[in-house]
Amino acid sequence: MFELYLASKSPRRKQILEQLGYSPIVLATNDHTLRNFVGDETQFENEAPQDYVLRVSREKALIALDKIRDRQLQTLPVLAADTTVIADGLILGKPDDQEQACDFLRRLSGKRHEVRTAIWVGTDVQNLTSAVSVSYVWFKTLSEEEIQAYVRLAEPYDKAGGYAIQGLAGAFIKRIDGSYTGIMGLPVFETVTLLKQFGINLFKNR
Repeated sequence: MFELYLASKSPRRKQILEQLGYSPIVLATNDHTLRNFVGDETQFENEAPQDYVLRVSREKALIALDKIRDRQLQTLPVLAADTTVIADGLILGKPDDQEQACDFLRRLSGKRHEVRTAIWVGTDVQNLTSAVSVSYVWFKTLSEEEIQAYVRLAEPYDKAGGYAIQGLAGAFIKRIDGSYTGIMGLPVFETVTLLKQFGINLFKNR
């Protein structure tokens, strides 16, 4: 069994890990809310997008490590991740409502944008190690009809940038350069590489 703690509420991250053969134990905070902590989904003043995604994902890891210590749980590697969509230098988080979801899609329409997913893995604060996947996504020009139809779905509202590449929004995407799974929320290459450093080797003892 390739057990680890997953410091994320994302069903997509859990699914990717399970498909690879890991057995993730979800340790997420405030499952009934959108934001886990002060500064989650909020860019600090003058904070660069690359710093934001590392900060938020590290904070998730630290919260999980605190839980493990407080509950005296078994020591296993903790995996935390955060995905950020960057368009025109702005971070597009998870849209709050239909109006904001429409605004995000209009910003992405007909342009290239950047998707960064940062991951942290460790068994304690001292050995937390990070990696960042950087991808680029090209959207076709969207009609207003397409935008309005898409925002009526549930799909946009728990996704960075307000879209899911693995869902209907895949029909909007002309090209990607980078990691498909990174755009989904958990880059497989970086994840497998970091977990191997902490003793979880998918290609051993299968």
